[in-house]
Amino acid sequence: MVTALQPKLSLHAMIPPFTLPSAEGEPVSVWDFKGRANLVLAFLPGGDCAECEEFIHAVMDNSDVYREERTEVYGIVREAEGHFDEPHPAFPLLYDETGEATEKYADVLPAVFVADRFGELYAQWIIGPDGLFPPQKRILDVIELINLECPE
Repeated sequence: MVTALQPKLSLHAMIPPFTLPSAEGEPVSVWDFKGRANLVLAFLPGGDCAECEEFIHAVMDNSDVYREERTEVYGIVREAEGHFDEPHPAFPLLYDETGEATEKYADVLPAVFVADRFGELYAQWIIGPDGLFPPQKRILDVIELINLECPE
């Protein structure tokens, strides 16, 4: 059976809420950032994913730009093993053990979502098996648009 790479969410709808544990075991909710920060949520598959590693490094390389644009970036993974060995990973990860949060967003992984600080979905990319993540410039352009539309 082939899974279609169709988005589950509608643009400009509110993103589904979830609360997941961080690497430190502290709960993090998407609503923790409501009114404060834009969000980039990267749902990542387990196992070896060279494209995912490249994406993570690209985000880390642009961390100052994300911070300047008042944007928080989180990776969401199903399995903690191999991801939560460091007490403070450079790329913050959340652990979705049951897969409930992931299932609200995408049927196929990896997938990337960008929401404004009020939880409105502005962009989504279902990456799938081709491994073609959006370039950082494209993600940052969406965030710039969000900030232009609602400058505060």
